[in-house]
Amino acid sequence: MIVLYLIPLVAMTVRGKGSGPGIWGLFSIIAILVTIAAPIVYGWQTRDAKGAVFIGVFPFLITMTVPRIVSGELPRDTTQLVRTVIYIASLCTISGLEGYFASRHEDKSLLAALALAGLWFIVFLSGLN
Repeated sequence: MIVLYLIPLVAMTVRGKGSGPGIWGLFSIIAILVTIAAPIVYGWQTRDAKGAVFIGVFPFLITMTVPRIVSGELPRDTTQLVRTVIYIASLCTISGLEGYFASRHEDKSLLAALALAGLWFIVFLSGLN
């Protein structure tokens, strides 16, 4: 999953162009869909609750925090920092719960995981500027 986030960055660096539609948009959509689906698919297939929660939490956490820290794009205002931490933590929590419910391998739990996937998408969109 992390590779899906890195491909557009490498493509933009090689081409020397900024972001915009095209390859960046395509890979962003694929990366978001994989981020949403990976914990559900892994949890449902393996029934491994710990692994499904891990798949749900850590790839997104790493891709949201490491580039910000490396590039120095940390919020300077305390209020903005708190909002950013809450935003990332809520998305990671929702993804972890998706994986947990999917790993239970029951129909009701799968519906709960899919509902959480929808909630993840709504929360993700609410954080875009």
